[in-house]
Amino acid sequence: MIQSVKANWKTILRDGDRGHWIPYLEWMITTSCDLACPGCDRFIDFGHNWTESLEKIQHNMEFWSEHLDPDNITIIGGEPLIHPKIYEICKIARTNFDHSQLEIFTNGLLLPKRPKLINKLLKLGNCKISVTYHTKDKIVRNKIDYNINQYIFKDYRWRQIDQNAWQYKTVIFETTDPPYEDWQEYRQEVSGELKPYNDGNPEKSYNACGVNQFPIIYNNRLYKCPPISMLKTHLKKYNRLNDLDWAPYLKYKGLGTDFTENDLEEFVDNIFKPHAVCGMCPANPINTPQPDAVIKHRLEKI
Repeated sequence: MIQSVKANWKTILRDGDRGHWIPYLEWMITTSCDLACPGCDRFIDFGHNWTESLEKIQHNMEFWSEHLDPDNITIIGGEPLIHPKIYEICKIARTNFDHSQLEIFTNGLLLPKRPKLINKLLKLGNCKISVTYHTKDKIVRNKIDYNINQYIFKDYRWRQIDQNAWQYKTVIFETTDPPYEDWQEYRQEVSGELKPYNDGNPEKSYNACGVNQFPIIYNNRLYKCPPISMLKTHLKKYNRLNDLDWAPYLKYKGLGTDFTENDLEEFVDNIFKPHAVCGMCPANPINTPQPDAVIKHRLEKI
Protein backbone atom coordinates (compact mmCIF):
# COMPACT_ATOMS: atom_id res chain seq x y z
CA MET A 1 0.00 0.00 0.00
CA ILE A 2 1.47 3.35 -1.03
CA GLN A 3 1.60 5.91 1.75
CA SER A 4 2.34 9.62 1.54
CA VAL A 5 4.55 10.51 4.50
CA LYS A 6 4.97 14.22 5.14
CA ALA A 7 8.20 15.34 6.81
CA ASN A 8 8.15 19.09 7.43
CA TRP A 9 7.56 20.54 3.94
CA LYS A 10 8.61 17.39 2.10
CA THR A 11 6.41 14.62 0.76
CA ILE A 12 8.08 11.20 0.61
CA LEU A 13 6.33 8.25 -1.03
CA ARG A 14 6.77 4.77 0.40
CA ASP A 15 5.31 1.48 -0.77
CA GLY A 16 4.84 -0.52 2.43
CA ASP A 17 8.26 -1.66 3.67
CA ARG A 18 9.98 -1.32 0.31
CA GLY A 19 11.64 2.00 1.02
CA HIS A 20 11.52 5.36 -0.70
CA TRP A 21 9.89 5.50 -4.10
CA ILE A 22 12.06 6.93 -6.89
CA PRO A 23 11.39 6.77 -10.65
CA TYR A 24 14.88 5.64 -11.72
CA LEU A 25 18.00 4.12 -10.24
CA GLU A 26 21.19 3.28 -12.13
CA TRP A 27 23.58 0.66 -10.79
CA MET A 28 27.12 0.76 -12.17
CA ILE A 29 28.68 -2.71 -12.07
CA THR A 30 31.88 -1.88 -13.94
CA THR A 31 33.79 1.09 -15.33
CA SER A 32 35.42 -1.08 -17.99
CA CYS A 33 34.16 -0.61 -21.52
CA ASP A 34 35.04 -1.82 -24.99
CA LEU A 35 34.34 1.70 -26.30
CA ALA A 36 35.67 5.13 -25.47
CA CYS A 37 32.78 7.49 -26.17
CA PRO A 38 33.79 11.17 -26.21
CA GLY A 39 31.95 13.11 -23.54
CA CYS A 40 30.82 10.08 -21.53
CA ASP A 41 28.94 11.41 -18.52
CA ARG A 42 30.92 9.09 -16.20
CA PHE A 43 34.45 9.66 -17.57
CA ILE A 44 34.48 6.07 -18.86
CA ASP A 45 36.32 7.26 -21.99
CA PHE A 46 39.42 7.80 -19.83
CA GLY A 47 40.07 4.11 -19.27
CA HIS A 48 38.96 3.55 -15.69
CA ASN A 49 39.13 -0.08 -14.61
CA TRP A 50 36.89 -1.15 -11.73
CA THR A 51 34.43 -4.02 -11.48
CA GLU A 52 32.11 -4.84 -8.59
CA SER A 53 32.28 -8.47 -7.51
CA LEU A 54 29.19 -10.66 -7.57
CA GLU A 55 29.42 -11.11 -3.80
CA LYS A 56 29.44 -7.35 -3.21
CA ILE A 57 26.61 -6.80 -5.67
CA GLN A 58 24.54 -9.39 -3.79
CA HIS A 59 25.22 -7.77 -0.43
CA ASN A 60 24.83 -4.19 -1.66
CA MET A 61 21.60 -4.78 -3.56
CA GLU A 62 20.10 -6.47 -0.51
CA PHE A 63 20.94 -3.37 1.51
CA TRP A 64 19.78 -0.68 -0.91
CA SER A 65 16.57 -2.49 -1.86
CA GLU A 66 15.46 -2.06 1.76
CA HIS A 67 15.75 1.71 1.39
CA LEU A 68 14.97 2.52 -2.26
CA ASP A 69 12.01 1.47 -4.37
CA PRO A 70 12.72 2.43 -8.00
CA ASP A 71 10.22 1.98 -10.80
CA ASN A 72 13.18 1.28 -13.10
CA ILE A 73 16.62 -0.06 -12.19
CA THR A 74 19.25 0.09 -14.92
CA ILE A 75 22.35 -2.11 -14.88
CA ILE A 76 25.02 0.03 -16.48
CA GLY A 77 28.76 0.39 -16.95
CA GLY A 78 31.11 0.92 -18.61
CA GLU A 79 29.76 -1.92 -20.65
CA PRO A 80 27.68 -4.21 -18.39
CA LEU A 81 28.02 -7.24 -20.68
CA ILE A 82 31.75 -7.24 -19.92
CA HIS A 83 30.94 -8.47 -16.41
CA PRO A 84 31.41 -12.25 -16.41
CA LYS A 85 28.50 -12.70 -14.00
CA ILE A 86 25.95 -10.56 -15.81
CA TYR A 87 23.31 -13.31 -15.84
CA GLU A 88 23.63 -13.79 -12.08
CA ILE A 89 23.56 -10.02 -11.53
CA CYS A 90 20.25 -9.76 -13.39
CA LYS A 91 18.78 -12.48 -11.20
CA ILE A 92 20.02 -10.76 -8.01
CA ALA A 93 18.56 -7.45 -9.19
CA ARG A 94 15.20 -9.05 -9.93
CA THR A 95 15.14 -10.78 -6.53
CA ASN A 96 15.84 -7.60 -4.61
CA PHE A 97 14.03 -5.06 -6.77
CA ASP A 98 11.25 -7.48 -7.49
CA HIS A 99 8.68 -5.15 -9.05
CA SER A 100 11.03 -2.69 -10.78
CA GLN A 101 11.55 -2.78 -14.50
CA LEU A 102 15.05 -4.23 -14.91
CA GLU A 103 17.03 -2.62 -17.73
CA ILE A 104 20.38 -3.51 -19.30
CA PHE A 105 22.09 -0.60 -21.06
CA THR A 106 24.62 -1.86 -23.61
CA ASN A 107 26.40 -0.93 -26.85
CA GLY A 108 25.49 -4.34 -28.27
CA LEU A 109 28.98 -5.36 -29.40
CA LEU A 110 29.31 -8.13 -26.82
CA LEU A 111 25.92 -9.76 -27.41
CA PRO A 112 27.64 -12.79 -29.02
CA LYS A 113 29.41 -13.35 -25.68
CA ARG A 114 26.04 -13.36 -23.89
CA PRO A 115 23.82 -15.36 -26.26
CA LYS A 116 21.33 -16.37 -23.54
CA LEU A 117 20.63 -12.81 -22.39
CA ILE A 118 17.12 -12.48 -23.85
CA ASN A 119 16.17 -15.92 -22.61
CA LYS A 120 17.35 -15.00 -19.10
CA LEU A 121 15.44 -11.71 -19.17
CA LEU A 122 12.28 -13.45 -20.33
CA LYS A 123 12.48 -15.80 -17.35
CA LEU A 124 12.94 -12.86 -14.97
CA GLY A 125 10.10 -10.82 -16.49
CA ASN A 126 9.47 -7.07 -16.67
CA CYS A 127 12.83 -6.36 -18.30
CA LYS A 128 14.26 -4.06 -20.91
CA ILE A 129 17.41 -4.11 -23.02
CA SER A 130 18.62 -0.84 -24.52
CA VAL A 131 21.24 -0.87 -27.27
CA THR A 132 22.96 2.42 -28.06
CA TYR A 133 24.88 3.12 -31.23
CA HIS A 134 27.92 5.30 -30.55
CA THR A 135 29.33 5.69 -34.05
CA LYS A 136 28.47 6.50 -37.63
CA ASP A 137 31.01 3.97 -38.90
CA LYS A 138 29.07 1.65 -41.21
CA ILE A 139 31.22 -1.40 -40.42
CA VAL A 140 30.62 -1.04 -36.68
CA ARG A 141 26.93 -0.27 -37.12
CA ASN A 142 26.55 -3.32 -39.35
CA LYS A 143 28.16 -5.43 -36.64
CA ILE A 144 25.73 -4.12 -34.05
CA ASP A 145 22.78 -4.67 -36.42
CA TYR A 146 23.96 -8.24 -37.02
CA ASN A 147 24.17 -8.86 -33.28
CA ILE A 148 20.69 -7.45 -32.75
CA ASN A 149 19.22 -9.66 -35.48
CA GLN A 150 21.13 -12.75 -34.37
CA TYR A 151 20.87 -12.51 -30.58
CA ILE A 152 17.72 -10.47 -29.97
CA PHE A 153 15.30 -10.68 -32.89
CA LYS A 154 16.05 -14.11 -34.37
CA ASP A 155 14.26 -16.51 -32.04
CA TYR A 156 11.39 -14.33 -30.88
CA ARG A 157 8.36 -12.68 -32.47
CA TRP A 158 8.79 -9.07 -31.44
CA ARG A 159 5.99 -6.52 -31.81
CA GLN A 160 7.02 -2.97 -32.68
CA ILE A 161 5.61 -0.55 -30.11
CA ASP A 162 7.44 2.64 -31.10
CA GLN A 163 9.78 3.91 -33.80
CA ASN A 164 12.82 2.37 -32.11
CA ALA A 165 11.22 -0.02 -29.62
CA TRP A 166 9.87 -3.57 -29.71
CA GLN A 167 8.27 -5.90 -27.19
CA TYR A 168 8.10 -9.67 -26.76
CA LYS A 169 6.04 -10.85 -23.80
CA THR A 170 7.36 -8.87 -20.80
CA VAL A 171 10.67 -7.78 -22.36
CA ILE A 172 11.15 -4.49 -24.21
CA PHE A 173 14.01 -3.83 -26.61
CA GLU A 174 14.93 -0.33 -27.77
CA THR A 175 17.72 1.44 -29.61
CA THR A 176 19.12 4.95 -29.29
CA ASP A 177 21.48 6.69 -31.68
CA PRO A 178 23.50 9.58 -30.14
CA PRO A 179 25.66 10.22 -33.25
CA TYR A 180 22.47 11.19 -35.10
CA GLU A 181 20.66 12.76 -32.15
CA ASP A 182 21.27 15.51 -29.60
CA TRP A 183 24.23 14.94 -27.28
CA GLN A 184 25.11 17.07 -24.28
CA GLU A 185 28.66 17.64 -23.03
CA TYR A 186 28.83 17.50 -19.24
CA ARG A 187 32.37 18.90 -18.97
CA GLN A 188 34.59 21.18 -21.01
CA GLU A 189 38.23 21.08 -22.02
CA VAL A 190 40.37 24.09 -21.11
CA SER A 191 44.03 24.11 -22.13
CA GLY A 192 43.97 20.34 -22.47
CA GLU A 193 42.36 19.68 -19.07
CA LEU A 194 38.79 18.82 -18.16
CA LYS A 195 37.11 21.58 -16.21
CA PRO A 196 33.65 22.23 -14.75
CA TYR A 197 31.52 24.84 -16.44
CA ASN A 198 30.87 26.91 -13.31
CA ASP A 199 28.19 28.94 -15.07
CA GLY A 200 26.90 30.16 -11.72
CA ASN A 201 23.32 28.96 -12.22
CA PRO A 202 22.85 25.42 -10.80
CA GLU A 203 19.08 25.64 -11.25
CA LYS A 204 19.42 26.38 -14.95
CA SER A 205 22.06 23.64 -15.29
CA TYR A 206 19.70 21.18 -13.58
CA ASN A 207 16.79 22.09 -15.84
CA ALA A 208 18.97 21.71 -18.94
CA CYS A 209 20.44 18.36 -17.86
CA GLY A 210 19.46 15.12 -19.57
CA VAL A 211 20.28 12.93 -16.55
CA ASN A 212 18.98 15.13 -13.73
CA GLN A 213 16.64 12.51 -12.29
CA PHE A 214 18.90 9.46 -12.59
CA PRO A 215 20.56 8.78 -9.23
CA ILE A 216 23.29 6.15 -9.47
CA ILE A 217 24.97 3.66 -7.16
CA TYR A 218 28.69 3.34 -7.79
CA ASN A 219 30.95 1.31 -5.48
CA ASN A 220 28.16 1.12 -2.90
CA ARG A 221 27.58 4.86 -2.67
CA LEU A 222 24.47 6.66 -3.87
CA TYR A 223 25.04 9.78 -5.98
CA LYS A 224 22.67 12.41 -7.31
CA CYS A 225 23.59 11.79 -10.95
CA PRO A 226 26.10 10.00 -13.21
CA PRO A 227 28.40 13.01 -13.85
CA ILE A 228 29.20 13.52 -10.14
CA SER A 229 29.51 9.81 -9.31
CA MET A 230 32.99 9.25 -10.74
CA LEU A 231 34.46 12.73 -10.38
CA LYS A 232 36.76 11.85 -7.47
CA THR A 233 37.82 8.57 -9.12
CA HIS A 234 38.74 10.40 -12.29
CA LEU A 235 40.60 13.29 -10.68
CA LYS A 236 42.51 10.91 -8.40
CA LYS A 237 43.73 8.89 -11.38
CA TYR A 238 45.14 12.02 -12.99
CA ASN A 239 46.54 13.52 -9.74
CA ARG A 240 44.17 16.48 -9.84
CA LEU A 241 42.41 16.25 -6.50
CA ASN A 242 43.93 19.63 -5.64
CA ASP A 243 42.45 21.34 -8.70
CA LEU A 244 40.73 24.40 -7.25
CA ASP A 245 38.14 24.52 -10.03
CA TRP A 246 36.85 21.10 -9.00
CA ALA A 247 37.14 21.69 -5.24
CA PRO A 248 33.49 22.73 -4.63
CA TYR A 249 32.26 19.57 -6.30
CA LEU A 250 34.66 17.22 -4.54
CA LYS A 251 32.98 18.22 -1.28
CA TYR A 252 29.94 16.26 -2.41
CA LYS A 253 30.15 12.67 -1.10
CA GLY A 254 26.77 11.21 -1.95
CA LEU A 255 25.40 8.71 0.57
CA GLY A 256 27.24 5.72 1.97
CA THR A 257 25.51 3.02 3.98
CA ASP A 258 25.83 4.95 7.25
CA PHE A 259 23.12 7.48 6.40
CA THR A 260 20.30 8.50 8.72
CA GLU A 261 16.66 8.40 7.68
CA ASN A 262 16.69 12.17 7.43
CA ASP A 263 19.73 11.99 5.14
CA LEU A 264 17.92 9.62 2.80
CA GLU A 265 14.70 11.64 2.81
CA GLU A 266 16.66 14.76 1.92
CA PHE A 267 18.45 12.92 -0.89
CA VAL A 268 15.24 11.54 -2.38
CA ASP A 269 13.53 14.91 -2.19
CA ASN A 270 16.48 16.58 -3.92
CA ILE A 271 16.29 14.24 -6.93
CA PHE A 272 13.62 16.56 -8.29
CA LYS A 273 15.49 19.77 -7.47
CA PRO A 274 18.78 21.44 -8.35
CA HIS A 275 21.83 20.99 -6.11
CA ALA A 276 25.04 22.97 -5.86
CA VAL A 277 26.86 20.17 -7.75
CA CYS A 278 24.69 20.92 -10.79
CA GLY A 279 26.95 23.94 -11.32
CA MET A 280 29.69 21.70 -12.75
CA CYS A 281 27.54 21.15 -15.83
CA PRO A 282 26.52 23.74 -18.44
CA ALA A 283 23.62 26.10 -17.85
CA ASN A 284 23.37 26.73 -21.59
CA PRO A 285 24.38 23.44 -23.25
CA ILE A 286 24.81 23.26 -26.99
CA ASN A 287 23.42 19.90 -28.02
CA THR A 288 25.22 18.34 -30.97
CA PRO A 289 25.54 14.83 -32.41
CA GLN A 290 27.93 12.69 -30.37
CA PRO A 291 31.43 12.24 -31.90
CA ASP A 292 32.28 8.67 -32.92
CA ALA A 293 33.42 6.34 -30.17
CA VAL A 294 36.84 4.72 -30.25
CA ILE A 295 36.57 0.94 -30.62
CA LYS A 296 39.02 -0.79 -28.27
CA HIS A 297 39.10 -4.19 -29.95
CA ARG A 298 39.08 -5.76 -33.38
CA LEU A 299 35.53 -6.45 -34.50
CA GLU A 300 36.44 -9.84 -35.94
CA LYS A 301 37.33 -10.99 -32.42
CA ILE A 302 33.73 -10.68 -31.34
